[in-house]
Amino acid sequence: MKFDIRDLFRCVRLGWSGKKIWVGLIGLLFAWVGYSVLVVIAHFQSGNSASILWHRYGLFPGATLGEFDLLGTGLHILGMVWALAVVLVTTSMMCKIAFQQLRGDDFYSSGDAWQFAKENWKAVLFGPVALLALFAFFVICGIVIGLVAKWIPVAGELAFALSFVPVFFAALLAVFIGLVFCVSLVMSPAIVGTVQSDALEVVIQSFSLTWSQPWRLILYTVWMEFAVWVGFMLLGIFTLSAIALIAWASGLFMDVKLATLFDLASRYLVFRPERWDRVLASLPAPATPSGSEIWGGRILGVMLIVITGIVISYAQAAYASGLSLMYVILRHKKDDENLLEWELDEAIETEGAAEGSDEITGKEAENDTADSETA
Repeated sequence: MKFDIRDLFRCVRLGWSGKKIWVGLIGLLFAWVGYSVLVVIAHFQSGNSASILWHRYGLFPGATLGEFDLLGTGLHILGMVWALAVVLVTTSMMCKIAFQQLRGDDFYSSGDAWQFAKENWKAVLFGPVALLALFAFFVICGIVIGLVAKWIPVAGELAFALSFVPVFFAALLAVFIGLVFCVSLVMSPAIVGTVQSDALEVVIQSFSLTWSQPWRLILYTVWMEFAVWVGFMLLGIFTLSAIALIAWASGLFMDVKLATLFDLASRYLVFRPERWDRVLASLPAPATPSGSEIWGGRILGVMLIVITGIVISYAQAAYASGLSLMYVILRHKKDDENLLEWELDEAIETEGAAEGSDEITGKEAENDTADSETA
């Protein structure tokens, strides 16, 4: 590694990993199930029927904020929080796999990553939550100050005016904490996924990165996201080209039947790509489907959803790989330490200490044997 911005473009290649993409697919499934269940309950609670939801949303139910009453809105927000939490945890798993790859451990499996998530998911989530709670504390203190100044006549206004300077600096600190919260929300998967930090370390490193490396953090993030976008677009072009090739080759004999299958299957997608009609340009107009074609179109729709999930999971995997690279580089710039070598040296020292204790134990056993023979 060069330990500068040149390393970040490696995320395009590191993202193309079957282990990371599989983790991303499972994460998308968990996020979709949890969000969909909560939103469907909110729709049912507001009086919508299952048939209305199916014709309106299909396999991907959704809602707009303010569409439900208080309980339904709470369920909707809880669904979004669940989806965000799942994405953060799965991103940390991808960061861990990428970090192990950077260390040369290509045998670190997705199963190992799931075990890692079971042990460290709290740190990924509670680090940003702690900063959010700290920010909320400052905001609540400001509200309380305003209420006290309103309730106390005459003296309240004077006390507020006299204490405005310390209140201002407290508000300035709250703004900085809000910025640190945004940084922790982005970097917590990498902070935990690399050196297996706890929630307190997430808070400390988020403050340290925001204070000591703000411009590198912004520049690296923008460059990394540009690299991810390039990789995502390339994979999208290859994916559409592959579907176009299938449509042309298989359409030589399937003809109208294949056009009907693709027409039915595309209705199950959340969105159609802009070039979808060009991809299927070699096919004729679809016809009225038969019973088997209806079921075939449904199955093909699920397959297209899986392929879409693979493309999205690749983008998440490339993003997670970029986060791992960013954190390793920034720690090297900030603390002048190589996390890759630091982890390896620590393991070697642990092994050396264990071997030394074994040798001492063996020598003691030999001395005891010699003493017994002399006796």
